[in-house]
Parts: sequence; structure tokens; C-alpha cells
Amino acid sequence: MAQGRISRGRWVSLGLLGLGVAALSAALLLRSGEEESAPTVATGGIYAADTPLASLPKPLLPGMILLTPEQMVRVPFIDGFQAPLGLANGGFSYDAQGFGAPNEQRDGNHTGQDLNGIGGEDSDLGDAVYAAARGMVIFSGDGGPGWGNVIIVAHRIPGDARIIQTLYAHLDTCGVKVGRLVGRGEPLGTVGTAGGQYKAHLHFEAVASCAVEAGQRGYAKGGVMNRLDPDELMAHYPAPPVPDPYAAVRRLRIREAALQNTEAPAAAELPEGSIPVSPTQFL
Repeated sequence: MAQGRISRGRWVSLGLLGLGVAALSAALLLRSGEEESAPTVATGGIYAADTPLASLPKPLLPGMILLTPEQMVRVPFIDGFQAPLGLANGGFSYDAQGFGAPNEQRDGNHTGQDLNGIGGEDSDLGDAVYAAARGMVIFSGDGGPGWGNVIIVAHRIPGDARIIQTLYAHLDTCGVKVGRLVGRGEPLGTVGTAGGQYKAHLHFEAVASCAVEAGQRGYAKGGVMNRLDPDELMAHYPAPPVPDPYAAVRRLRIREAALQNTEAPAAAELPEGSIPVSPTQFL
């Protein structure tokens, strides 16, 4: 009799164990299916599994896409800011609508600068647009209605915990892809008209944000506007009067990669006082 009760107890235990195993297996299968499915903009951001731009929704609302911790770590430190159009010091360009100017079209104040070549009208159509500082490209593509093609570069400033971004809008062409590390003064794209919506010019913004901000209005948090005055930013962190060595080092890395598995040329003698540098240390 006692043995019968024990036997029935064992069967009950085995039955409960079986139900638990079945439930666990079902959960694992569901999770496995989720992991095997391709990440989407909603679940993983535009960088998940190299999501192609063609698969992004239009109009894009990138202001809701936060940068990942890995992306924020990869953002390089700047050595200063320079003008993104014309000469590095702003020569051969002018600001047609400055930061903070009344902007009736958008029912508020202008959140950036409208930079033009000195010829005005469409004379600067196709002119090169340069990275204002060393950084990482976090957006390149259609910014939504009214914006045209947009490139956003993220920067890190020594001693500043924020991620600072520069935004280049109304472009005719985008010449860099998301994830690319660029040097200060490196070409990003060309001046455009946002698909014929405006006379050719570069809309340039400086943004304090950890989210992609293309196509989004500037916002205030605790009374502090997340858009920055580009002129004040450049005045506070001026670029040195020499080209950014990062771009040159990057070209060396590309050349080094091309020479892999081939016979390396004989090393040239370095001038006295030179410090030998391996391009591979700049990762």
C-alpha cells in the first residue's frame, strides 16, 4: 500500500518535471527563433547586423534611435573643430541664416547655420562638405521631408562626458557610410538643394545627443537646448592650423592592407629625430 502511494507520487513528480521541461524547451525555441531573425530598426537600431538603408522606414524617425554603448565607446576624441564649407577657417563661405535666428518655416528658431559659397544662389551646388572634426559617421542617408540627404558625425571632446554631433543636411551626395571613422577636414559629401526644395546650401548643426538627430526638432531638457551654437563650439575648441593626421594614418592603414601577402618595399631611412609609427596602432 505504501509502495503504491510512493509510486503514484513518483508519477506525479515525473509528470510535473515533464511539463517543466516542455515549457523550458518551448521558451528556448521561441528565443532561438527571435535570435535567428534579422534585427530590425525597432529592435536593434540602424546598425544591427548592418541593416541596409533600403530597409529603413521612410520618412525615417532616427531621433528615436539611441546609439549603442559600443558605438559611443568607438567615437574618437577631437583635436578641434573647423569650418565644414570653404576653407578650414570659414573663408569662401558665409552664414546666410545664423543659429537662433527666427525660422517661420519651422515655427521656431533656427537650430543651425545655413552656409553658402560666396557666389550665392546655386553657385556652390556640388561643392565639397568637410567633417568639422574627427569623428564617427552615425547616419548617412535620407533625413526625411525637408532635409534631403543628411550625414551625422559623432565626436568626443576631452574632459566632456557628452557625445557631440555635427549634422550636415540638404546634401546632394553622401560619400561616407555609417560606422566610418573620419578625420577633421575629410570630405563627407557635396552641397545640395534637398531635392530642389531650396537654393543650394549646407545646413550645419552641432548637437549634444546620444541619439541620431536627423529630421528631429531641437528639444529642451531642463531648460537646456540640445542644439549648440556652432560658432561658439568652434571658438571654444579651435582646430590646430595643421591638417588632421588621422586621415593620413588611415590612408597608410589602407595601403598596409593592400600590401598584405605581397613583398613589402624596402624601408626608407627616417630623417634624424623622427619617431617610427606603426599604422596598426591606430585602430
